[in-house]
Amino acid sequence: MRIDLTSLLDGRKSVLEAEYSYMPSDEGVLLPDEITLREPIQVRVTVTDKHGYMTLVASATALYDTVCARCLEPISTSATFSVSRLIETGADRHTQDHEHDEDYEDELLTLDGHFVEIDDDITEAFVLELPMYHLCREDCPGLCPKCGKKLSEGDCGCSAKKEIDPRLAILQKLLENP
Repeated sequence: MRIDLTSLLDGRKSVLEAEYSYMPSDEGVLLPDEITLREPIQVRVTVTDKHGYMTLVASATALYDTVCARCLEPISTSATFSVSRLIETGADRHTQDHEHDEDYEDELLTLDGHFVEIDDDITEAFVLELPMYHLCREDCPGLCPKCGKKLSEGDCGCSAKKEIDPRLAILQKLLENP
């Protein structure tokens, strides 16, 4: 969403608050394949004019579906995260050192007229907030590596059979004949 900062830029307000929701587009930052949003990401934005620069703080909540990394059961969960950025106004661009800009490039938003766009920053923060893997429960036993049965439903019997790696079968003869 494009946030209109006209009231901050012309001095009518010093704080601007907005709420909106959006679905990430197929362009820009992409979500991982195993993540499906249940509804649009809910965003609350506060932009503050600090007399010389502006700060943007956004807090967001995303409800999403994924699968357990161990047993492949569907999981519905949520993530709450925040984004903080400095907004570079036209006056800021002429007075700042270019090397300084490169150091903080990810922290800066630039104005497009009187508007600023933060959807890609919100999507990126969501992707970075996601855990490396999701579990349906902390002690999820997962799937049997041989037959694929869910071990939470009971023992499959595969673990009772001892199979020896064919490359090491010749060593089994040493154990059988002392």
